[in-house]
Amino acid sequence: MEEIQGSITLAPKPGFVVKTKILESREPFKYGVSTKVFINVCHDNQVPRPAIAFDPSIVFPLIIKNEWEIPLIVSNEKQDRDKKGQPSFVYDCCINEKSFQWCQTNVDLRSILIEWCIEAVEMMYELTLEREYSIPKMLSKGELSQTQIKQSELTEGGLQKKLQQLKANETLGLIEELKDENSNEEDPGQLPDLMNINNSDQNKPLIEEINDMKITEAPKAPKVEQKIEPAMKQRVHFVLSYPPLYNTDKQLVTVQSEQLDPTKVKAWLDHDQLVIENSNPNQYFDGGSSNQLLVPIKASNSTSAKCFHLKGSHTFKFFI
Repeated sequence: MEEIQGSITLAPKPGFVVKTKILESREPFKYGVSTKVFINVCHDNQVPRPAIAFDPSIVFPLIIKNEWEIPLIVSNEKQDRDKKGQPSFVYDCCINEKSFQWCQTNVDLRSILIEWCIEAVEMMYELTLEREYSIPKMLSKGELSQTQIKQSELTEGGLQKKLQQLKANETLGLIEELKDENSNEEDPGQLPDLMNINNSDQNKPLIEEINDMKITEAPKAPKVEQKIEPAMKQRVHFVLSYPPLYNTDKQLVTVQSEQLDPTKVKAWLDHDQLVIENSNPNQYFDGGSSNQLLVPIKASNSTSAKCFHLKGSHTFKFFI
């Protein structure tokens, strides 16, 4: 680690690599769809660690409530090539050395860390990355960057502030888009003259002579029974996957859906299947009326499933 006029240059040590690809971006000419992305998960002892030490029974409930996370620093973007010579992008995500050790000894925390790294890269570079990632047998892709960062930012509070600024900018961009859409709406034009609502000839005399005046009874309007239509149920679209977990007998099931509300989702095990229930009465899974998604799993000695929803990712992770 080197200090230069109020800034710190990190010298990270290699850890492992996450390999994924680009699904979408705001700069399609620069970031082509399906371009490979490598994320180097590395560590340096000068990156702050969480204020609360890792204890699964304490930390996992805090993660569910978004009250605990591992601070990380994302490097500048690097361009490289894969084994086939195709262009790829590389990013370093550096965390505290002790935090890295926690992730090496707890596979659940390791999977959550990978999701946080993917989210951090997505947020900083305005990308959408594939969640079907792999872990190549390498400590790092290329040389690790000696990222320079201000000392004021190299605290848990400073990193949190920077992350919140990124989120605020993303929200501001969405608000500006909505403003532009509203400004393009057509002008409703002038209101009609309330004294001449039917556009009748204004030069017509107020009193006219009517020769053959007949009084006819106005026809009665037929009675129309108002029917209250039941709310249309919405089918839930989702992507189901089984990302591999290494050096463990546990299983991981991920469900991606923009329609599911995390406050209405719960899950449990039923023999050789994971039952995911959605309590929203206006939605259903395949089958027409079912509010349960039955996911086949391998035979397991587990009696319960841990469910995590990573804020902003529309991803549900079920550890079995």
